[in-house]
Amino acid sequence: MSRPARPKRTRHRAAAKARKPPTLSPERQKALETAIGYRFKDPDLLIRALTHPSLIDEYHAGVGFSNQRLEFLGDRVLGLVMAEILIYKFPKEREGFLTKHFHDLVSGPTCAAVGAKVKLRDYLFLDASMRSNQPSRYDIAAADAVEALIAAIYNDGGIDAAERFIKKCWVFDTLTKETADPNTNPKTRLSDWCGANQSAYAVYETLETSGPDHNPIFTVKASVEGHGEATAKGGNKAEAERAAASALLDLLEKT
Repeated sequence: MSRPARPKRTRHRAAAKARKPPTLSPERQKALETAIGYRFKDPDLLIRALTHPSLIDEYHAGVGFSNQRLEFLGDRVLGLVMAEILIYKFPKEREGFLTKHFHDLVSGPTCAAVGAKVKLRDYLFLDASMRSNQPSRYDIAAADAVEALIAAIYNDGGIDAAERFIKKCWVFDTLTKETADPNTNPKTRLSDWCGANQSAYAVYETLETSGPDHNPIFTVKASVEGHGEATAKGGNKAEAERAAASALLDLLEKT
């Protein structure tokens, strides 16, 4: 008597378990490590930094499978290193000036530019839909992977190794451009408006995060007490804050 076939879902899970996890050949790993200027003692950290969340369902994996948790940590490590870089580069500038450049240097577009510089997307593990997806304004998958890579280097080699990677590979073009034109950041312009009008400085609140994990949309409200508020959306928190600040500036300048 033949045994009944296993349910389709069970077969899919069994197939996922049988699949080999993502891996890099020694040649590709060496090429990437040469590009970023760091050699991993634990290659599994590098693999995880390159694994996009779109593969979680495909592998029926847990939260530690993809680079999301590393991205969370890398964002904080990047912030610390970049804040220190700015403090020492501009010893006489005020907090508002530093904040403006900080947000630009850790933004999604800048992280994506770093990813493009080291050709990181060529090494990412993505599902079929993400591989064929053409980024609209900037490559979010590559930007997130850059932050995850920073965390992987930090976990593998410490803060000094992470700092060396950032100083070697970062794209500081925005710093030069923004320094030449201080009016390009709406958050800075809004702070200037608040100072000129002797009001409290703007407060930014994230109202909602929607969309898939690998392509989120942030809704942020910018408000100035006693003067007004405005909301806007963006592909990351910093982008949404700038858009909300710009919308609020338009409102304030009309009143």
